[in-house]
Amino acid sequence: MSMLGKYIADQRTTKNLSMRKLANLAKISHTEIHRLEAGERKNPSPFVLKSIAHALDLNFEDIMEAAGYTDNFLSASVSPVSLPGIEELDEKELEEVRDFIDFLRSKKRLKNIT
Repeated sequence: MSMLGKYIADQRTTKNLSMRKLANLAKISHTEIHRLEAGERKNPSPFVLKSIAHALDLNFEDIMEAAGYTDNFLSASVSPVSLPGIEELDEKELEEVRDFIDFLRSKKRLKNIT
């Protein structure tokens, strides 16, 4: 179990929530909660962590710290970008957005090589 997984599991059990109940409150899949708690999910998006923090009534910065994100990460990758409506996407849709961003990054790297 990762530090983040233990943090989420501890907070969830303290509030007497099942994984499914937390998933419903956070509007993400219970499988995602399981993967996070088991340490199988590496680098969850800040949007997922924000949903979980809100559902558990936690401080967003605390869950980001448990996930290993730093202030530099937040200021460099989250603050300057505004994506209206992103909070309405489910986890699968967010994963597609992350995949597309990874594709764009790899495309840019290839362009810089040639």
